[in-house]
Amino acid sequence: MKIDQMKEGESGVVKHVGGGPDFQRRITAVGITPGSRFEIVQNIRKYPILLNIRSTMLAIDRTDSQMIEVEA
Repeated sequence: MKIDQMKEGESGVVKHVGGGPDFQRRITAVGITPGSRFEIVQNIRKYPILLNIRSTMLAIDRTDSQMIEVEA
C-alpha cells in the first residue's frame, strides 16, 4: 500500500522508496528509509501528509507520498 492510503493514527513500516535518484536521495536524507517505523498524524485530502518518523514530524507532498510503499 502507498503511504497516502493510510488513516490518521495508523502506524506502519516503510517497505520501498520508489521514484528517481533525486527523489530517493532527498527522501532518505530526511529519514524515510526502508525499515523505518512511522505514525500518520494527519491525512486530510488536499493537504500534505503529516507523519511522525524517527521522533520527527515531517510533511510529505501527496505526489511524493505515492512513491513510498509501506506496510501497516
